[in-house]
Amino acid sequence: TSYRSTCEEHLLFLNRIREVQPDRQTLLKYFRDRHWDDDDLEECVAYGLDLAAARGKVFTWLTATNRGASAVCRAALAHKGISDDDLLAGYQGDPASKSKLRILCRPGLLYRLTRNLDKRRGFVNGALAVCVESLKGCEVFIVRLVSSGNLVLVHPVEEKGQRFLPLTYGYATTVRRAQSASLDMGCIYFDQKRHAAGRGYGYVAVSRFKSREGCFLCGNLRQSDFLPVGEGTQSEITERGVLSETTDSEEEFMETIGAGSDPPYFSVDDIVAVLNPDSRSEKYIVSS
Repeated sequence: TSYRSTCEEHLLFLNRIREVQPDRQTLLKYFRDRHWDDDDLEECVAYGLDLAAARGKVFTWLTATNRGASAVCRAALAHKGISDDDLLAGYQGDPASKSKLRILCRPGLLYRLTRNLDKRRGFVNGALAVCVESLKGCEVFIVRLVSSGNLVLVHPVEEKGQRFLPLTYGYATTVRRAQSASLDMGCIYFDQKRHAAGRGYGYVAVSRFKSREGCFLCGNLRQSDFLPVGEGTQSEITERGVLSETTDSEEEFMETIGAGSDPPYFSVDDIVAVLNPDSRSEKYIVSS
């Protein structure tokens, strides 16, 4: 199996959790001081932004649900001094992103593009971009692509009677939408309230990062969130403790996580597609 990392400790951990559920000590040893379990989400998001500024790298959160990604993005905007009233003046973002946060144009804000509009210049689904300047309020503005430095124009598009900007905020995305990502630094956040994350989710999330040093974990450390790929065994811990449960409905969980499977999981074919994105067929291309 080929990975995007040359970090031996990171690769060893990935090889272990791909086939076998890790025990608690293995998880504690891997995440060490990069496990944020006592701080609230806003504090963790602020710390991630500070790390990004200090190291000159993007800090990306990988969440289990769309709701979790929106919560992280909202916390990031709050850290930048953006209020709920400010957001009311924003433009409608891409409804396919499942985020209700309206898009503001402010220099330095981070976005994730959600449509393939100009592949030659790099305006493609999943690309990260930073706001440069406005040409018409929050409706038309220029962004700089993080990967190439190219400047591209953002403007409303129309689909099925809806008019919206083809992007969303880029501080967080779901594990499923990050399948082809290669991340320098970020945090895994299993924000689903009642159920385990699903088979392969922990493995796929960790494998998006280039090194152990850049991979953080927010929230309770649970073996049930690191179920391995493929079929399970009787010895696996598959359920959360009572203190982890809330009244979240299974229907909501399946809509955001499960992709129609019961229980939700990444199949072996999904994992192959993740590790070899150039060979993916159309069925593996996940839109935002």
